[in-house]
Amino acid sequence: LVSVPAAPGVGRAAHTPFVSAMSAENQKQLQIKVGTVKRTKREYEAYLKEDVTQRAKVEKMKQEGAEEGDIKKQMEVLNDTLTVLPDTRQRLLKYARELAEFMTKCYPDEPPEDQEELRALFLEGRQLVKDTSEMLCESLTDESETAAGSGMPVDEF
Repeated sequence: LVSVPAAPGVGRAAHTPFVSAMSAENQKQLQIKVGTVKRTKREYEAYLKEDVTQRAKVEKMKQEGAEEGDIKKQMEVLNDTLTVLPDTRQRLLKYARELAEFMTKCYPDEPPEDQEELRALFLEGRQLVKDTSEMLCESLTDESETAAGSGMPVDEF
């Protein structure tokens, strides 16, 4: 047998820039998905808080005998909040599931400690998935995937 040297740019070294570019792209996508879930979670929490505040305000106005027109206006504000809550919840659920799926697919193992930025982003994403799952009382991961050791949380309900 004759050994033929590989052509320049062929072999393991040729894949390193591609792997590195894919890794950078995955990290960028992870950052976008984490940011989207974080922002939507904050929005959802703000609407929940506004719901409680508006209900209390309407109740207080009724107890104090406020004018019917003022009460009606506050009820409109409350109804606006109640209208956007389901949509915001659905978006949060969708984005959190997409984040969980992306992390399971692209990061089946926790990134090594020497990749501090990626590791911090991964841990933040994992915590967001867990917190969102608990907040919405919804499982965001496929239990068969988590049983395989992905480290992603499973809703115990």
